[in-house]
Amino acid sequence: MKMSNGTRYSEEFKAGAIKLVLENKQSIAEVCRNLGVSRNAMDRWLAAERDSHNDEKMKLRELEAEIKKLRKEKEDLEDTVEILNKAAAIFSQDQRKNTR
Repeated sequence: MKMSNGTRYSEEFKAGAIKLVLENKQSIAEVCRNLGVSRNAMDRWLAAERDSHNDEKMKLRELEAEIKKLRKEKEDLEDTVEILNKAAAIFSQDQRKNTR
């Protein structure tokens, strides 16, 4: 099943080849030989697969950082509300004293 130079492989074919290496633990050389794919092409597909997972990890880290930031903002806002409630209570006591 040797393919000629410049042949485009479908995404399903690439995914299957990657699965053979990563999940079925076949050697890269063996998969390349059995599928008629160049080692260079297989290395590119595997690198792209790793990069796609790194993008997911990067996005996850970004989301975790955003959650941490938002939690800090929430705490700050809760502190502000507490201070404002205390100030309002103090001002309302002063108003009552002044109206007596």
